[in-house]
Amino acid sequence: RGLPLSSEDSISGHLERTPELEEARLAGLMAHNFVIKLKEMGLPDEMDGPLSQMCTDLGHLWGAQGDLARQMEAFLKSPSEWGAAGDCLVDLNATIEHIAWHMKGVREPMERITEWAYDQTEA
Repeated sequence: RGLPLSSEDSISGHLERTPELEEARLAGLMAHNFVIKLKEMGLPDEMDGPLSQMCTDLGHLWGAQGDLARQMEAFLKSPSEWGAAGDCLVDLNATIEHIAWHMKGVREPMERITEWAYDQTEA
């Protein structure tokens, strides 16, 4: 079912009620703060591509660690039934896959920025 498009129940209204919205905002803010710090330190414009990739992945990783913790706690508090255990394990697996994807993606841009940073200390 799609979202109603009436003015009373708009997409923005739906987003305001979404519990994960605050966590998404915080993850985005964390990623943005990395961008700002590195740009203020003088990271050149030609590094914007790796910077964007790195900060996006770091933001997702930062958010996912909270998801992982909440899901582990939910598993421990879930009923001692195999169906409930299976549901929790599916959620945990999805989060772990999400983390793995971003860990793989962050490596190359982080290495490029790290190398650039160390080159600055030798200059």
